[in-house]
Amino acid sequence: MGVEMQIASVALTMLAAREQKKVYEIEAQAYEEQASAAKIQAGQQETERNRQLRRQLASLGTSMSAQGVAIGTSSSVGALADDEVRMAKADIDSIRFMGSTARRKFQLSAAGSRQAGRAAIIGGFAKSAQMGYSINQGVSPGSGTKEVV
Repeated sequence: MGVEMQIASVALTMLAAREQKKVYEIEAQAYEEQASAAKIQAGQQETERNRQLRRQLASLGTSMSAQGVAIGTSSSVGALADDEVRMAKADIDSIRFMGSTARRKFQLSAAGSRQAGRAAIIGGFAKSAQMGYSINQGVSPGSGTKEVV
C-alpha cells in the first residue's frame, strides 16, 4: 500500500471512529428517553392505583350505609378500609420500585453507550497511531515487512 493510501486510511479510521461515537450517542439518547417514559408510566400507574383505592373506599362506604351501618361506627368496616389502604400502599410501593428499576436500567444502558462511544474514539486514535508508526517506519500495516517505496 502506498504512503498516500496509508495516510488516507488513517484519516478514514478517525472519521469512522467519530461516526461510531455519534451512533452510540444517539443510542444513549434513546435509552434516556426510555428512562423518562418509564418514570412517566410508573407515575401514571401510581395515580391509577390511588384512584382505584378511592373508588373502593367510596364503594365500601356506600355499601355499608345502604345496609344501615353508620360510617365510622363499625370496627369491621374500619378494618376493611384499613386493609384496602394497606394493599394499595403495597401496590404503590411495588409500582415505584419497578419504575425506578426500569428507569435505572435505561440510565445504565445510556451510560454504557456513551462509554462505548468514548472507547470507539480511543480505538480510532490507537489504530491511527499504529498506522502512523507503520508509515513512518515504511512498514505495510499488518505485514510487519518494510515496503520498497
